[in-house]
Amino acid sequence: MQTRRLFIQSLAGLLVVGIFSNSSALSAEPILKVESLSSGEKTSTVLDLTMMDKMPQTEFSTTTPWHNGVTRFSGVLLKDLLATLQVTGTKLQIIALNDYAVGADISELVAADALLATRQNGEIMPVSDKGPVFLVFPFDSRPELQHQTYYSRAVWQIAEIDVL
Repeated sequence: MQTRRLFIQSLAGLLVVGIFSNSSALSAEPILKVESLSSGEKTSTVLDLTMMDKMPQTEFSTTTPWHNGVTRFSGVLLKDLLATLQVTGTKLQIIALNDYAVGADISELVAADALLATRQNGEIMPVSDKGPVFLVFPFDSRPELQHQTYYSRAVWQIAEIDVL
C-alpha cells in the first residue's frame, strides 16, 4: 500500500508538471501502472503515453454524464492492453489518483468495450480533465451501458490497474 501511494504521489506530481510543459515531455512520463500475478509472482508494468500509443488504438464518440454534448475518446481497449501485456486474470481493481477504486470482472468490461482513453477530442487528457487515463464506455451506441453499474466503472484519473 505504501509503494502504491508513493507511485501515485509521484505520478500526480509528474502529471501536474506535464500540464505546464509540452505534450512530448508528458509522453515520456509514467501514466499507468499495471500489476498482476504471474506464476505466483507479482509483476508490475509502468506505462507512459508513448507505450500506450504503440498499442492498438480505438476511437468512439459518445455522451457521458460528465461532459457537455458528444465527446470523442481515443485510446486502448482494455482487452488490447491486457493482450499486449500478456496479462490474464478474472477481475480488475481500478485505482484513481484520489484512491477511488472500483472492482469488476474483466469479462464484463471487455464485453462492454471498455476503453482506456488517453485523448479527448484529439487532445491528450490532462489530470485537470479526467486524465491521464479515463476508463469510458460507448454509452450512446450501447444503451444497455447507460446504467449506474457502468457509470460507476467509468473511472477517471486512473493511476493503477491490478489484475486479480
